[in-house]
Amino acid sequence: MSADLSDLLPTFLLGFSSLFPLINPICTAFIIQPYFSSIDDATRRRDVLRIVVICFVMGLVALHLGSFVLKLMGVSIPATQTAGGIVIAILGFNLLNSSAASGADVVSGSRVENSIFYPLSFPLTLGPGGISTLIALGAHVHGDAGNWLSPKLTAIALSLLVVLVIAYFCFFNASRLVRKLGPNGSQVVNRMMSFLVFCIGIQMTFTGVMALIKAAT
Repeated sequence: MSADLSDLLPTFLLGFSSLFPLINPICTAFIIQPYFSSIDDATRRRDVLRIVVICFVMGLVALHLGSFVLKLMGVSIPATQTAGGIVIAILGFNLLNSSAASGADVVSGSRVENSIFYPLSFPLTLGPGGISTLIALGAHVHGDAGNWLSPKLTAIALSLLVVLVIAYFCFFNASRLVRKLGPNGSQVVNRMMSFLVFCIGIQMTFTGVMALIKAAT
């Protein structure tokens, strides 16, 4: 048993250390906060839980089936990163120039309902970077174990769950922190986070393009 744990702990830590900076619960909480600023705690708790569940299901699919689906469709991971980076960059640019980012507009409850999957779950919480990482981790574990239900796959899934649980608490409490910052402080934070999303998209696109160029040469 101790031998199994000593083998699984590094796999769990690998998954956690790879996924935490990509999902980045603290920064993402400030990015999506404008969507929750006008709803009560019970609705916010329900919507945040839905985001976490959706991201966990997407993560499990990417972990177990991602590499197979990409091979079947003839799509490489760098191509996924490039396309996803473009989507995130456009989303960040739109957030940067939206009235919600300046605090001049409050997102309605119906709009939050329509935004649970896109963009709140994908790509703001679990984006192309996280999905590509899960696909790569899944391929690595499949190569080692050759078992769809191997303990190592379970360890990576558990690491994703832990990161998303942290994200749950960060998302739920972000509005309270922003209220303490006041209108001017929340406007500064929202603008900075929107610009960060734009930069992440540009960086992801650049990384994907460079990988495509390297693969082609």
